[in-house]
Amino acid sequence: MSDDLDLRRLGEIPDPFAAAPGAPPAMKAPTVARSPTRGQARRNRAIAAMAVVLYEIGWLVVVERRGDLASLPAWTIAVGLIIPLAAAALALGAVTGRGQRGLGVGASWLAALALLPPLVFAVATLLTSPPDAEAGRFWELAVRCMGVTALLTAGPLVLGALVFRHAFAAASGWRTAALGVTCGALAAATMSLACVHTGAVHVVVGHGAMIVVAGVIGALLGRRITRA
Repeated sequence: MSDDLDLRRLGEIPDPFAAAPGAPPAMKAPTVARSPTRGQARRNRAIAAMAVVLYEIGWLVVVERRGDLASLPAWTIAVGLIIPLAAAALALGAVTGRGQRGLGVGASWLAALALLPPLVFAVATLLTSPPDAEAGRFWELAVRCMGVTALLTAGPLVLGALVFRHAFAAASGWRTAALGVTCGALAAATMSLACVHTGAVHVVVGHGAMIVVAGVIGALLGRRITRA
């Protein structure tokens, strides 16, 4: 082999990349929906809260309300409203509570705030309401009121799920369950002004069953809709 180095022969070396295919097309970045700012989220939730109140009032104005409201003692109306609204306020604490790090209250408190309101509603109603007077028609009346309460619960729950979409970074199932409980309790408060039947068991079953049902539905929605 010659020791002479002929640099001109470097051009005879073939290009190893000459037969390589062209560069792949540039990948397009996925389109990501823009999240609302904190201010926009608070505004949307305030608007949703007003819409829920109008939804419940609209039912009383347009569809039905008790014919004896004008003759009822004020304390009777107050008790019928305070019990479900207190249950709703308890559950709402699990939905809106920020906790120490902004991720909401702890898991044990979430469970309590989601499970306690239906119990509070049932016990307080049984202690303060009169006995059922129409035992023979109990299920007929209860099922009818459950259907109405379901309608009064569905609208607020759908609206709530939309405004809290991807809002819960932790324990979304519990927090959305509490949202459902809140909506069911609000519907029960509306029913106290819409339904003339005030028997204790009727109110617990006919007006209060949707508190539990909406809580279960909320827990199922948590992983799909409200989880961040």
